[in-house]
Amino acid sequence: MAFFRLNKAVFGVLLALTGQAQAAETLEQAWQAAVQASNALRAEARRVGAAGEQVKAAEAAAGPTLKLEGSWTQLDSTPQARIDLTPMTQGLGPLAARLPSSVDAPLSSNHLGVADARLSLPLYTSGRLQALRDAALSSEDAARQGLTQAEQELRLQVAEAYFNVLRAGHAHDVARQYLASLESYQRDVGNFFRKGVVARGDLLGAEVAVADARQKQIVAAQAKALSRAAYNRLLGRAFTQEVALAEVDWPRETRPRAQLAAMADRQRPELAALARWRDALEANARSVKAEGGPQVGAYAAYSYADNPYLVNKGYGSLGLGVSWTLFDSGLIRARAAGVSEQAQAMADQLQEAKSLVALDVERAASAELESAERVTVAQSALKSADEYLAIQRDRYRNGLANQTEVLAAEARRADSQRNLYNARYDHALAVVRLKRATGEL
Repeated sequence: MAFFRLNKAVFGVLLALTGQAQAAETLEQAWQAAVQASNALRAEARRVGAAGEQVKAAEAAAGPTLKLEGSWTQLDSTPQARIDLTPMTQGLGPLAARLPSSVDAPLSSNHLGVADARLSLPLYTSGRLQALRDAALSSEDAARQGLTQAEQELRLQVAEAYFNVLRAGHAHDVARQYLASLESYQRDVGNFFRKGVVARGDLLGAEVAVADARQKQIVAAQAKALSRAAYNRLLGRAFTQEVALAEVDWPRETRPRAQLAAMADRQRPELAALARWRDALEANARSVKAEGGPQVGAYAAYSYADNPYLVNKGYGSLGLGVSWTLFDSGLIRARAAGVSEQAQAMADQLQEAKSLVALDVERAASAELESAERVTVAQSALKSADEYLAIQRDRYRNGLANQTEVLAAEARRADSQRNLYNARYDHALAVVRLKRATGEL
């Protein structure tokens, strides 16, 4: 039974540890939560939706259109026509003198109702409608690239906040360990002082060091709370909600920088968006230019007039319509040239962006290399700081070192711990920024 209770207790501990491990939020989970909570991404998604509706509008412009029109008019008098009867009375002799020379006949009643149904279809537009559709499709693609860019920027922000939480948490742990170590040292000094081994100045120095360590712990605790609040805001949570984050261990980048730069040129959404905006402007220029060409359309119509004096109140018709602007004082040409200049400006902006992206990749790769090297150096420095602190404490107990040397060793060890954590999270962030620079994030 005792064995069973022991196994049950061990199982409970393992289950608790497993539950804690499962509760730790990964960076990928943080990204997913931030994407779901982001108002900025929802706004970008709506822009994509709006661009999609513009594509539908451009496609619908090439289809048939059915219009129904109607009107009702009240006149102040009845429309009449005066008919000359003279040609009809010639040759009637004396009888013609007794007949009127003209007669007034009503054309309609004093109120008039008219209805019209017209089905029209553009047959030829000199490429205007096709250019409009091309411009709308390019604009939609550009909007999609803008959504991708916004999501990558959000992922980078979440990664920065994620690593800041881990960094602040470890900084707080280092501050607590530093305080605990100094408190232990203070107890040792107190014991030495009571035995008359050290002077009162050493005891006061230890107390001052402990007080300073407590202040650093308070600062570290506030930094931890603020980093948690910034992280929770990005994920749409309460600022004070507790978080447990999984550690990260990114491998070092081994791909050559030329390959990274080529990837960025192909994958960065900013470059793709600029290229598609350029294409949209070029298509718009073609559409404006096509307005000066012949426009041909067909129509079928049925009209109805509520006129009691008409034999047939309704009639149908079929026809072709042609419109061709031969001269407009250069208006269309100037408008098309203006849009073309905008397209060229976008092309120049694209070339500038490519140069900046290449520089961004170079900086990110350099930062990744630097932070990776710092991790190696910091690990070695921490090992040396641990050993140096143990030596100084032992020397102090044996009267071979003064208090200044011990406190300096304590501070060096705490600094070495912080440097190691900073280097690790700087490297993790540098990897994420490199992925953002190449468009992989």
